Amino acid sequence: MLSLYKKTFYHTLITARIRRGARLAWLAVLAAGIAAGCGRPATLASPHRNSSSLDAAASRYSAGVSWLADDSREGRGLGSDGLSSAGAWIAEQFAAIGLEPAGSDGYRQPFPTTILDETNPHVEGTPVEAFNVVGRLRGQASPPRAGLIVLGAHYDHLGHGGSGSLAPDSREIHNGADDNASGTMALIEVARALAARRDDLHRDVVFVAFSAEERGLVGSSMFVHAPPRGLRVEEIYAMLNMDMVGRLEGGRLQVLGGGSAKEWPEIVEPACAHLELDCAVGGDGFGSSDHSSFFAADVPVLHFFTGTHAQYHRPEDDADLIDSTGAVRIVHLIETISEALARREDPLTLVKTSEAPARQRMAGGARLGTVPDYAGPTDGRAGVLLSAVRTDSPAERGGLQRGDLIVGIGDREIAGIEDFMAVLSAATPGERATVKIVRNEEIMEFEVTYGGTP
Repeated sequence: MLSLYKKTFYHTLITARIRRGARLAWLAVLAAGIAAGCGRPATLASPHRNSSSLDAAASRYSAGVSWLADDSREGRGLGSDGLSSAGAWIAEQFAAIGLEPAGSDGYRQPFPTTILDETNPHVEGTPVEAFNVVGRLRGQASPPRAGLIVLGAHYDHLGHGGSGSLAPDSREIHNGADDNASGTMALIEVARALAARRDDLHRDVVFVAFSAEERGLVGSSMFVHAPPRGLRVEEIYAMLNMDMVGRLEGGRLQVLGGGSAKEWPEIVEPACAHLELDCAVGGDGFGSSDHSSFFAADVPVLHFFTGTHAQYHRPEDDADLIDSTGAVRIVHLIETISEALARREDPLTLVKTSEAPARQRMAGGARLGTVPDYAGPTDGRAGVLLSAVRTDSPAERGGLQRGDLIVGIGDREIAGIEDFMAVLSAATPGERATVKIVRNEEIMEFEVTYGGTP
């Protein structure tokens, strides 16, 4: 999960607690193991829902998380062989499950990014190529429904730590078992379960394992800005994100983004109750994970999250701390919600909000109500690209729009996100400033008044 100033940690508005319901109808599974001689989890066949036990499901899930979070994966850091091998393995699982390749290069959607110089984050980073892994499941039920459902989880982590680590002086491998091997395995398990039920799906489902999330939601931003051929963001019915789902305690699960569509509570809460999960459903669709890129493009979203913990972004986030049995319960929940969305005839009602991001509320400082696109301009220009402008925010009232490139505020040039955050940190609520932007190749200036609590 994204860190540092980009982190909007989830002390956000959580609005609904629901009661426990009927006994859990467990997700049916087949046993898993480690492939002999190669140290990789065996390629997994599609399950029969009633043919295996919860223990077998948890065993398979645990095997996958252990492989992804093994030291030999080098913490799945950007530019590492470990991250590349993890992406290749995810593609193998998608193929074995029967998902169609839906990337721009088979299952891969490659894109350029950079590795930052940890000794000087203001220096331009080293270019590397990363890739999302994309597979498509064709719904077979009749009549077909318009729109695609996107399910996602990021598979990268911090490598040997560095500026994103909460143990910044350590250069130990940060294995990221919960963040986010747990979500990656949940994505694969949901894909397997839905593939076995494709005859019941009225909509196609696209599964995306995102890379470079820890660099600033880069993979999901690239997917939204330049989706692979055959996919259009305008066709996405909803996006469900799995980020840190490996520490279910007491059946408590946060379902963030529950305020991004009017219908989410009526869809999510009964499913949680049926599976005996105590779900907190609420919050807008912005946040510190990949769902935020989709909500900025006006897609209703949900983020499934079991909460932070003492090992978050530290070397101690290892596979032996993962609750695989709890994760299988979450997999079943996401499968259930996905099936309901694939059957649903009516559209979801997008809800936008003017509420400030949690990090700015907690800081008590100035705000504009902008949501930066951390992937930045794809043409390499300096500045801060806006992936969204919040409704009725200071930025919207001043005339800023999604897609604007901020290149200056007051007398300060804005070359990147560090400059932007520095200006906000020094600003005072109620103060006026001139924001210089580039829109459609034209340089424009707007007067804004900072919001926030003095």
